[in-house]
Amino acid sequence: MEEAEDALRDGDLGRALDRQAEALEAMRDGMRNFGEALAEEQREEREGAEPGGEEFGRNDPNGTDPLGRERGEDSARIGSDRNMVQDDPNLRAQELLDEIRRRSGELTRPSEELDYLKRLLQLF
Repeated sequence: MEEAEDALRDGDLGRALDRQAEALEAMRDGMRNFGEALAEEQREEREGAEPGGEEFGRNDPNGTDPLGRERGEDSARIGSDRNMVQDDPNLRAQELLDEIRRRSGELTRPSEELDYLKRLLQLF
């Protein structure tokens, strides 16, 4: 894409289109390879799983997912919404608001993030 940009700057539209097409084709190939690798990995996981084996996120002896939440009620969910906030919700909301304020004061953060934090503060 940089070569396409350079060609556009030079006014060479034909070369720019060729370079753009090559870049897009490389992206398509990469996505195709990624999809094939992902499918192969999933296939290997299914073949390697024991019959009657436990589902992803359900093999914790405590019955919780990696975030400490209880198991989901159906097979499509990894965890439940219960125990998401274990402390006082008002205290947690205040902690989050304080963190947003702290981060919005850090001028080294990207301007997009600072704009987002300021919009959050305006809402609350």
